[in-house]
Amino acid sequence: MFLINWKNEKSKFVMAHHNWIKSILDQMKEIKLGLKGYKYLDEAIELSTELGLNLTDAEIVRTNSTGLTIYNPKNLADRIKGMKNKKVKTKAEKIAERLLYEQQNQAVN
Repeated sequence: MFLINWKNEKSKFVMAHHNWIKSILDQMKEIKLGLKGYKYLDEAIELSTELGLNLTDAEIVRTNSTGLTIYNPKNLADRIKGMKNKKVKTKAEKIAERLLYEQQNQAVN
């Protein structure tokens, strides 16, 4: 009896967590769509105020000094290019890494 109740409660918890995450992702999707349409930083600050967040341009600069440079398309493109993985692995390197990973897992088990 205890095990059945525990499974039911666990199932309820998992569903509640799933719904919570889905809600957050849906909200973020809406925020991203809205922010893409904004041209000025003041519009994003106004959105944050409407959402109950106290956000100022000074706070953006303090926490992320690149916050204001992102509006320059060249700067944004440079930042994205800098994030890319510059070393492309060969097929042989990928296979060797996978074999090493499997050997390590077999040693642990």
